[in-house]
Amino acid sequence: MKIVVLGSGSAYSSRSRHNSCYFVEAGGENFLLDCGSDAMRAMQDAGIDFFAVDRIFITHMHADHSAGLPAVLTAMHVLERKKSLTVYIPFSQIEFARLWLANMFIYNGRMSFDVTLVPLHPGALKFEDVELEFSKTRHLEKYSKHAEAFGIVPLSFSVIVREGAKKFFFSSDLASLDEVKNMLDGGVSFVESTHPSLEEVAALSRSSDMDVYFTHIPMELEDGGGWRGELKTKFGIAKMNSVSDGQVIVL
Repeated sequence: MKIVVLGSGSAYSSRSRHNSCYFVEAGGENFLLDCGSDAMRAMQDAGIDFFAVDRIFITHMHADHSAGLPAVLTAMHVLERKKSLTVYIPFSQIEFARLWLANMFIYNGRMSFDVTLVPLHPGALKFEDVELEFSKTRHLEKYSKHAEAFGIVPLSFSVIVREGAKKFFFSSDLASLDEVKNMLDGGVSFVESTHPSLEEVAALSRSSDMDVYFTHIPMELEDGGGWRGELKTKFGIAKMNSVSDGQVIVL
């Protein structure tokens, strides 16, 4: 299994960190986890072949996790991709995604390849020698009142990727680290650091028995950022084990 970090930044991407996007090779499948607003440039920067992607999984519909999808699909079309592509969207927003793309003239018959949109539900998906297990997170629950007014079910997911004994966990965005603390044992974990409390980030940073990397890094947690300074002065954490754009991890 190979994970290429394409975007490790927060909602406000920086010169060194794109929005959420990860390229994974596992069990004969190549796929993207998230497709943030600058995913096309992130793929170009990392040298990812636009023809190599078999599937795209969107963990939730915040722009920094999904807004790059139209640009990536359009780039594939411009490059004259022929192989069909499957895109998984949280089930409550699958029709929105269909209309969203259609309004940008991204639809089968016009594109050089077919795009199939599939509703993403909690549970496991099996593809040959790789399994992806999606679990609901509480990240969007704070928007429930407003979502209800628009008839939207607020859905967000974390995912475990398994290839035989190899395991990769991607938390995506969370309400609290408590909701995924039982998923961090074994394999490699990428855990977001924007929304959990600094106390939670500090506690996880002290854990030496788990292979955990922080991602979704806000400016405040970069070197010189206010939160980073507080981590050091208040919690004694001088260094975070965080990923960087372009980094490759092989399991």
